[in-house]
Amino acid sequence: MANCNEFILDEVMAITAIPVSDISASDIDSPLNRLTPTIPAEEFNPTLDNAIVIGRQPATDEGVLVPIERSTGKAKDDTSDSVAGRLHTVSVNCEVDERGGEIWEPIATMSNVPCNLRLERTPHHLVLTFRDGKRGFVAATEDTYLCTIERDGAKVSLVFKIQNLMGIQLLV
Repeated sequence: MANCNEFILDEVMAITAIPVSDISASDIDSPLNRLTPTIPAEEFNPTLDNAIVIGRQPATDEGVLVPIERSTGKAKDDTSDSVAGRLHTVSVNCEVDERGGEIWEPIATMSNVPCNLRLERTPHHLVLTFRDGKRGFVAATEDTYLCTIERDGAKVSLVFKIQNLMGIQLLV
């Protein structure tokens, strides 16, 4: 995976959505605000209590797990030279396994708001976990985050679009 280049990643195993408000200002001032393509993993320790993981295992005991359909996770990082600072548009999508039926219900210990509404209405940073074990971070703000949940018959898809100057930053 090349840094700072356009690339398509078809092997996303998990998407951890962390509310923007859960990452402290000190975290934002240090590794997340850099326009470098990599973040040292030891400097990246966000709180995951309110995280929603679209994947195979929860982030913590407090997080919510939304099962992902195997081999459906994809991420794409496109750049635009027409914007000063080289704007990146990161697109992440997957299909959700809804067989349990209760995955979008409110979790009493966390919030009375269902997961789908939290993803759609609250901006989240994304941590992407790839099949080869690498992880990437996508920083978002209220103005740059977009999540849509699409239903097509029995198929449910999650689509995230985030625009930033950093694209997908690798956690190393």
